[in-house]
Amino acid sequence: MPLIKANATKQIPDWADYSEWGISRMTKGTFLDSHYHDHHEWVLLISGKLETHTEGQTIVMDPGDVLLTKMGDGHDWLAVEDSVSVWVASRLMGAKRPGHLTKES
Repeated sequence: MPLIKANATKQIPDWADYSEWGISRMTKGTFLDSHYHDHHEWVLLISGKLETHTEGQTIVMDPGDVLLTKMGDGHDWLAVEDSVSVWVASRLMGAKRPGHLTKES
C-alpha cells in the first residue's frame, strides 16, 4: 500500500485508476466557467456549499455529497459559501488532454 505525501511527486501505481487529485478551496462567490475533462472526475464536498450546472441540471452540494462527472460532460462551479472539496481524476482517456477544457480547446 503506497503512501503518496501531499508535497511529493505523485508516483501512482499502474493498478490505480486515477491520475491526479487535490484539495480545492473556494471563497463564497467564486465561479469557475463551464469546462470538461478528458477523464472522469469525483468531487467530495468537505465543507460549505457548491452549485454546479451539468447535463442540463442544477445541482447544489452540501458537505458529504459526492458528484461524479463523466469524461466530456460540461460543468461549472459556484461557491455558494466558502467551500473545501477533495477532487480525484481518473486516468486520461480519449485525446488525453490534461486540465480544464473548453469548446475553444
